[in-house]
Amino acid sequence: MRLIAFIAALLMVATPAFAGKRIDEYVSGYWTTYAYQQDDGSFGHCGMETKFDDGMYLSILLGDQGVIIAFWKDDWKLNVGTTSGMQVSIDSRYDNFASITYDDPHGMTSVLGFDSGFWQAFKAGSRMFVSLADGRSWTVNLKGSSKATKALGVCYDLYAPNGRKSMFH
Repeated sequence: MRLIAFIAALLMVATPAFAGKRIDEYVSGYWTTYAYQQDDGSFGHCGMETKFDDGMYLSILLGDQGVIIAFWKDDWKLNVGTTSGMQVSIDSRYDNFASITYDDPHGMTSVLGFDSGFWQAFKAGSRMFVSLADGRSWTVNLKGSSKATKALGVCYDLYAPNGRKSMFH
């Protein structure tokens, strides 16, 4: 029911709301889904995030580059520009290696692109395991991710000017 209300709210918003801000937030399980609008009112990305007990945020973003996994923690002091390896496993449905870039002193991103295998496994999975080459690792409970990814797909279809309609459903 909340998903239907979120979709209805997305469809009612035809003009830019708040520049440089999140708009149309929706919560499902451990995930908060949102649309992000740039300062000039243009589409930034659609994202969903969860916060860990230690204060780290994990985000799954949809944008012009496809799927991006982002990590953020205020007390990290990362060496900007460094790249490393990352392994992502979702139940027995998906297992892949990707590069990850420390693009901020407090955050890092990995561009998975339009990886339908990741997307399908993420939507249907119950646990995701992420391991970095430096030994850090996290287990992510995917409770609520099915509804949240539906909302994320609707967000992308609605807001992305060059969106690939229904690509992420």
